[in-house]
Amino acid sequence: MSIILRTCLIGAVGGGLAHWAGFPSDWLLGAMLLVALAAMAGVEMRMPKSLLPVIQATLGVAVGLRLDLNIPGPAALLFSVAGLLLCLGTQIPLTQWLLQRLGWSRQESMLAASPGALSVMAALATDLDNPLRVILSQTVRVIMLVSLVGLAMALEWVPVAAMPDSTGLSVPATGLLILAAWCLGRLGARLPASYILSGVLSAGGYAAWQGEPLVPAAGVIPVGMVLLGALVGSRLRPLPAREMGYLLLVGVLITLSSSLMALVWAAAVAWWLEVPLFQVWLAYAPGAVEAMIYLALVTGLEPSWVIFHHVLRILLLSASAAWLIRRAEAGRD
Repeated sequence: MSIILRTCLIGAVGGGLAHWAGFPSDWLLGAMLLVALAAMAGVEMRMPKSLLPVIQATLGVAVGLRLDLNIPGPAALLFSVAGLLLCLGTQIPLTQWLLQRLGWSRQESMLAASPGALSVMAALATDLDNPLRVILSQTVRVIMLVSLVGLAMALEWVPVAAMPDSTGLSVPATGLLILAAWCLGRLGARLPASYILSGVLSAGGYAAWQGEPLVPAAGVIPVGMVLLGALVGSRLRPLPAREMGYLLLVGVLITLSSSLMALVWAAAVAWWLEVPLFQVWLAYAPGAVEAMIYLALVTGLEPSWVIFHHVLRILLLSASAAWLIRRAEAGRD
């Protein structure tokens, strides 16, 4: 318990410092970086995985409270989904090829190349002889993506829309919505992103009943993001300096290559549909769904668009999980 409390405290300090400095995506990025640095320095960091459903439910509620169904029609949405599929069809082979050129096995490169499904791929990696490579590369990719987006926002390279005026819920009302989302999510726990979807549905229904835009109680999202940042950052483990440097460089390489590929396809889709490029890129970006949804929330863009594409990607990657396992086992023979 003392290790978990220490991890939370370090995450809170990191998030608080980033917030004080006025850095975009402050609570998430600050907590993620400080906990990761502490972990790499040899300080034991640990967060219970059972926190992830609560964090997902909280994010789902935040999206649901400001759910906007004014998204492109079926034809435009189908065009964007086609762009996502083409993006995946180029991201994964390119990253896999790069990793194999660096000497990674076929199984390792397959799992590390899959974008935006950290939990699924980390679980599959436990069957490998050296799962740490896959887990670290996926973790570094999330940290780097959040850092890059935060830097782009700070330098005003990305146009940021204003947040809509909304009424803040009380702490009890927010807590009840999160609890309802968590309970609904447990009922469909076998479905990918069930807690996020249940949060969107329960909070969206409540906001529609109230008839006005709403936001969670003050402090709820920052606390959730500190916990998420600590959870991601604590995945890193101290390694010999040379090996850690190597894995960090690999993480940077696959992040840049897959992010650039996402940018290419996002630019084509955004130009055709006449929607903000950053919004489409967030939907295609190879990052964890929780982090990408939060970034959509703090930019004031349409998080419903982002959540749809990321959930679809998780469904596709999860559906192929059995195939990945069979292919990995065949590679051992």
